[in-house]
Formats: sequence, structure tokens, C-alpha cells
Amino acid sequence: MSADHAHDDWHEHTAAEGKPQEEHGAQASAKAMGLTLVAMVVGVVLTILILVAYFNSYVGNYKASAQEGVAIMKPAFEGKLAAQEKLSSYAWVDREARTVRVPVDTAAEMVLAEYEARQASN
Repeated sequence: MSADHAHDDWHEHTAAEGKPQEEHGAQASAKAMGLTLVAMVVGVVLTILILVAYFNSYVGNYKASAQEGVAIMKPAFEGKLAAQEKLSSYAWVDREARTVRVPVDTAAEMVLAEYEARQASN
């Protein structure tokens, strides 16, 4: 070897050091690799099970809160429908007094016609 490519003292090994060591990982342990694989698979399966349980819990709570919101609003919604029905239909209020309920649109037209008639006569 030339002087330019010579090794330093650190690379030089003496007989007193004994037999050179094998490379790290030169011999893989099948048992260690198998246990590592099993541990990783178990970890992934447990993670998936935990995520599925959390998702099911979250969806269940979300559906319950949505149904509670609908259930709470049901009486108000039914009251609104009843009021709309009253405002858009004809019915007797008092037969003896000959009082009737008319739809709001019709009642507004009747009031306008009455005011126009009064304006025309004055």
C-alpha cells in the first residue's frame, strides 16, 4: 500500500486483541423477530379495536343528542303547525254569535276592501 492510503493506528489490530468480533446483526434471531412481529400485530389490532369502540361511542352520543334535540322541539313544531292551520282555514269561532275564522290572507283583503269603500264614500 502506498503511504497516501495507509491506515492509521486505530484500524490496526494486534494479536493481543483476540479474534475479531462478528458484525452487529450478522446473525438474526428468528425468535426475536417472530416475537417482534407478534407484538406489532397485537398492537395494531388493539389500536384498531380501540378506535372502533371510540367511533361507535361517538356516533351513539351524536345520534342521541340529535334525537333529543328533535324530541325537545316536537311540541313547539306541532304548535306551529296548529297555528298555521288556524291561520289558513275557515272555521266557526262562535255559531250563536255568527263569528267565523277566515284565512289571514282573505281577512287582510276584506279589511283593505272595507277601508277602500270607506275612503270612496268620504
